Amino acid sequence: MASTIPRGISAELCRTVTKAEVLHRRRQVLALQTIHQDENYAIHDVADSTTILSLPVHARKLNHTYGFGMFGPVTMGDLRSVEKAYEAWSPEENPRPRPEIDVCEYAHASTFDLLSEDYSITGSVCQFQRDLADFETPPAQADSDVKVHLLRGSGLVTDHDTSYADFIDASVQGFRSGGRNTLTLRALAESAVARSDTNLYSAKINGELVGTAVMAVIDVGGCKVACLFMDSCLEHARGKGVHIALLLERIRVAKEVDCEMVIAAAREGSGSARNIERAGLGKVFTCKTYTQNTDH
Repeated sequence: MASTIPRGISAELCRTVTKAEVLHRRRQVLALQTIHQDENYAIHDVADSTTILSLPVHARKLNHTYGFGMFGPVTMGDLRSVEKAYEAWSPEENPRPRPEIDVCEYAHASTFDLLSEDYSITGSVCQFQRDLADFETPPAQADSDVKVHLLRGSGLVTDHDTSYADFIDASVQGFRSGGRNTLTLRALAESAVARSDTNLYSAKINGELVGTAVMAVIDVGGCKVACLFMDSCLEHARGKGVHIALLLERIRVAKEVDCEMVIAAAREGSGSARNIERAGLGKVFTCKTYTQNTDH
């Protein structure tokens, strides 16, 4: 059953954040369709949700559904349409990738009824947000060893010494220590570079590239939303303030370019989530991942 939206968080806010995330995922795949025309990437829309589909090796990062049930009631026909998209996309895979549907805790009650029988919760992620109208980001610490630069966008001194290839490699290296698939990490970094709505950032300590991050500016019905994502830090540089520096600089730039809010997502209780909250964002909602049961 859907949770009751608490005071201070409106249904409109939840829908705006969800729409921004839906558009973000669509643009990731659209960029990859352009870069890798010989590979399979697709988008399937149902009831204002979006399902992104790619090579099975990319797992849920580039194969999942977002926004299902957030814009009104959903039907068994809607769910079957999502499932059929998975079935049609990789008919020769054995085993075929199972549908994974990220569902906001405030989604319409019909969503949970539909998923209660043949799906199980396999994970969750928290969505964070902050209005920028009255938000003052602290100035950069003059004595900090971390220096954030811009590769593409506005609001910072451009980093002329770092190429897009350097950015992609550093992003992959920062994430791969967690055992993630390097092909997927490279695809995600390549999509960020290829998109026209992204600002790319580098973080350096004593001139060494140690972190990367991305900000996409997305218009949702006239509301300008800054989506912060792909925050990566090389393992040996962790604990030195790289992530928080990247967060604060992007928030500052987002306000400079007249964004109304910033959003970011992270696993609950993770170090990323703690830094996001330290930077001033608050949790709006949690999405549970519903995965189709193997015996379906």
